[in-house]
Amino acid sequence: MEKYILLYGDKKKEDNICITNMFEKTREINLGWTDFDYKNNIKVIDEEIKNGTKQIIFSGLEIGWDKLVEYLYEKNIKVKVICNTQDSLLYYEYERNNFFRLLELSKEGKIENIAFLRKGQYEVYKNLGYKCSYLMENYILKGEKRKSIQNNEKENEQKGNKLINIGIYPLKYTWDKNIFNQLCIGKMIDNSNINYNELDERMTDFLNTMEIKSTIDKIENINEDELINKVTKNDINISLSFTEYFHPVFFISMEQGIPCIIGNTSDLFDDNEILNKYLVTKAEDNPIENSKMVCECLKNKEIVIEEYKKWKEEYNKKAKENIEQFLEI
Repeated sequence: MEKYILLYGDKKKEDNICITNMFEKTREINLGWTDFDYKNNIKVIDEEIKNGTKQIIFSGLEIGWDKLVEYLYEKNIKVKVICNTQDSLLYYEYERNNFFRLLELSKEGKIENIAFLRKGQYEVYKNLGYKCSYLMENYILKGEKRKSIQNNEKENEQKGNKLINIGIYPLKYTWDKNIFNQLCIGKMIDNSNINYNELDERMTDFLNTMEIKSTIDKIENINEDELINKVTKNDINISLSFTEYFHPVFFISMEQGIPCIIGNTSDLFDDNEILNKYLVTKAEDNPIENSKMVCECLKNKEIVIEEYKKWKEEYNKKAKENIEQFLEI
């Protein structure tokens, strides 16, 4: 295998949680807004080339990184890019401009391979003639990161019933994160409390107006340790984006033994009936149905976690082989 380095920026910090976990050799560089950023990035690249790096992988094609691709092409260094957007996100001008530039550089032969994190997207662009691969998203919790989970259910002093803590931690305040449909779930579950990442005051206004019991649980810095500390407070977590290619909240929660329900936005589980039944909603915008899923998942928590462990053991092997194949292309 040729010596490689994966370069990433700080534009999409939630992506970085997974991508730096998946690849052993990574390094952060600047977004290419200015000449200073470009020169700093070239300095990093030259240093890597001097140390024998034969291929450079970019986590996305962020602003200004197209110039780095062209520089590497002239240096005869293999370039690969992991696509960090989806067609649905081309609604945003930043995403659209960078994605079209990615395709243009691929057509020009300056990018050796584009890795897509969703099968459907990979198949579409492969059929269009682009040199691309399907890369399996993953996250493996390191032993030292694992927390000792105590019983998260707390006694409700007024009613004497156990309080169900539900975690909702969107990492961006955008339409595709489906925030308000998720917050509504707490209205449908008796004796529940929503612990949530307040990204905007409108979230709190909404919860107060709907009279949903809730607690602000703000994420100050988006990183692995912060998410671990948040998700382990809860009996169950919810991450129901409308569109997604990385699922850091889901993986971190499940790896810690806390169930997490996701939208129908992944290529996980294949034909695993148990995990699909209890963890994957087919109606991200239906809080009534999703509240029922939460209750059913909690009733079958032990079954779900044990099934996940068995599934994840095999998935980790496949994902490792998948990354090795991508590096060897």
